[in-house]
Amino acid sequence: QFQTTFKVLRPKLNDWDDAMLAMASYLKDGNCIFMIDEINWFGKTHDDMTGALFALWETTLQHIRGLTIVLTGSLAGWIQSNLLENTGYYGRISWHHILKPLPLSDSVDFIPANLAKRMSKHEVMSFILVSGGVPFYLEQYNFKETFIENIKRLAFTPSGYFFIEFNTLMADLFRSRAERIEDILLFLSERRRTAPEIAKHLGQDKPNGYLYETLEMLSEMEFIATAFERNIKAGKDAKRDPYYYICDPYIRFYLKAVLPQKSNIKKGLGAPPKNLDSLLGLQFEHVVRQNMDIVLRALNVKTEDVIYCDRYMSSDYEIDLLVETRRSFFIIEMKYYSGEVPQNISKQMENKLDRFGTPQQKSVKSVVIHANGVSHGLQNSDYVDMTIDIFDALNLESNASS
Repeated sequence: QFQTTFKVLRPKLNDWDDAMLAMASYLKDGNCIFMIDEINWFGKTHDDMTGALFALWETTLQHIRGLTIVLTGSLAGWIQSNLLENTGYYGRISWHHILKPLPLSDSVDFIPANLAKRMSKHEVMSFILVSGGVPFYLEQYNFKETFIENIKRLAFTPSGYFFIEFNTLMADLFRSRAERIEDILLFLSERRRTAPEIAKHLGQDKPNGYLYETLEMLSEMEFIATAFERNIKAGKDAKRDPYYYICDPYIRFYLKAVLPQKSNIKKGLGAPPKNLDSLLGLQFEHVVRQNMDIVLRALNVKTEDVIYCDRYMSSDYEIDLLVETRRSFFIIEMKYYSGEVPQNISKQMENKLDRFGTPQQKSVKSVVIHANGVSHGLQNSDYVDMTIDIFDALNLESNASS
């Protein structure tokens, strides 16, 4: 690459240090951007890559006019511990960014407009709930086919991309730790767990530093997320171990819908599960939580007025999303159905409103967010103050932007 990029004779390089010195000599004219992709795997093949790169920066690279170095990698935890928390790099890193999935509006725009207008809202959302706003995942779809045809081909055939991708992720990202990480993710796919529960599952008496490091890494990569029990009266999180749960839509889809059929899929006998819409419901919750700007705009709530905005958990019940402002609480439930959200959801909301009460002398408003309409009975329920169609909210955002 040095030879072809810089038009030089093929350099003789004995090790990575030689390569880094050669790199510095080729960049000496400056006015360029130099990027090292997957810096974490570079670090795996060098005894002290971060130290060597730091020394090269201090002695040579920082003096080159107009040179910017960009380091990228897929292991956020490795970058955090080896670069961001490395005291040698203090004051030398000017920008740090974790790449997020696409916003919901951009994910929807992946579907050609002339095709999207002939799809039901349910089908449009289904494409996104499996891919989770990851561009390369969205590119695997053939939008001229139905969602079910796509998912059969991609997830329930031996050569399907979504069937193969999970094992590829585990091997590429975690290598020797892949089996342990997969065990943790599979355990979390059943329900939310605390670190002590995960430790017990792994055969440990209690969580150690290595387990917490692993959970933090998975959180940084947004494979999992944390939720604390919330003390509403005190206005703060309870002092207990947080709960961990899978928040990546693709990973949860694979573990819940694909992995149980793995042997059948290899024999060519795989098929989408009958409870697919139910499985996608939790994905819908997470995708909505990823796009809080849309929700707050639909609620007519300004970001500066928000005190708390997250999943709410107590010892005996949960709320999909709780938004607290200076004057109000919004109890928000996310419901994903192939048809209209049924009226019986009103009873669930009534129970949660009764348990929640009216803390801190604030008003309590109840909201249902959906993607495919609500029944007349639910729309007019005394226990549901507002219903939000996520697609209407997207249009509201689009109009505000334009």
